[in-house]
Amino acid sequence: MGKKRRELARAEAQTAERHEFDVGGMLGHGTTYTVNVSERTALGIDVVYACVRVIADAVADARWGEWKGDERLDDSRLVRRPDGRRTRRDWSWQMAATLCLYNVAAVEREGTATDGGAMNLALLRPGQLTRSGDHWVIDGNRTVPDDRIRVLRRAIWPSVTEELGTVLKLARSTFAAAWAADAYRADFWQNGGAPQIVLTTDQKLSSDDADSVRDRWVAKRQESPGAPAVLGLGVEAKPLGADLAGADGGGSADRMGQAAARYFGMPAWLVNVASAAGSLTYSNTEQAGLDLVRYTLRGYLGPIEDMLSEELPGDYLTGRRVALDVSHLTVGTLLERFQAYDIATQHRAWMTPAEVRKELHLPPDAALDDQGAPAPAMESIPAEGAL
Repeated sequence: MGKKRRELARAEAQTAERHEFDVGGMLGHGTTYTVNVSERTALGIDVVYACVRVIADAVADARWGEWKGDERLDDSRLVRRPDGRRTRRDWSWQMAATLCLYNVAAVEREGTATDGGAMNLALLRPGQLTRSGDHWVIDGNRTVPDDRIRVLRRAIWPSVTEELGTVLKLARSTFAAAWAADAYRADFWQNGGAPQIVLTTDQKLSSDDADSVRDRWVAKRQESPGAPAVLGLGVEAKPLGADLAGADGGGSADRMGQAAARYFGMPAWLVNVASAAGSLTYSNTEQAGLDLVRYTLRGYLGPIEDMLSEELPGDYLTGRRVALDVSHLTVGTLLERFQAYDIATQHRAWMTPAEVRKELHLPPDAALDDQGAPAPAMESIPAEGAL
């Protein structure tokens, strides 16, 4: 019995190392398994990875601009590149990904520009910044004053601490279940069927007989997995656990994917998850993009805009402010755009052909002036007596 227990413990340890959760019992994990839901574990779930990637890509592709009221200003150095040691896309991608997973992000203000703002906004990794008394501490050994740190919060829960309010903590059960389902599916297909097989018989078996039957089954499965099994002693093989190729067809996994998408506010169709609300068909691509911007991206763009605007001179609402423009995500198809431009330029409406060419990134045309399209010709009036 001691040898069998050691073999079982060794097998469980190998499974735990591969799947990153505590295992035990006949199903590969006990009924109260514990999953350490870290950033790496969560990103190992395809739906979580897809949600973070879509949001971070969209934020990183935003067009930055500096404004005062309705007046477009020249971009300051901080707006052109918030951290001189990395590209603006790199900085904004990591900022959005941090807000996705941790709900909170922090930057360290480095240096002082001539306009009073920071020279650099160094993005800090989650866990790198801690609070000790009245000071911030970076990497556990460097104390910095309060005015050197800017903290961004995507959502502020009334009674939940920032640490417990991260998506990784709030969605721990959902992510743990999704991770366990992925591990179970991997075992299912790697073993060519159900992850666990039970060999049963009505005959009385000694420990040596049972070990012999088990070892023979394992050896034959490893030598030639596709070959039929021939069992004696009245032994019958039965699958143990859910059959992922059966009637469910992965429906449970889809439901966990839907739950993960809801935590990020991501439309299920955009991460290729079947929606519990049924099929959602948009009349055009513009409407789909509007929903993404309104209900998902604005929750990430807003905190970044506010933090950057505070670094500019004057009030961050009434003075100079930063706006991240994602209107390119809401444009329609080429045909829809051309129809809209046609309406906008007809009868000297609110756009000129030259402005349309500028929006389409076309060079100026000398034949088109800023007065708009020519007025339509008057219809000819038939002469008196004409038929």
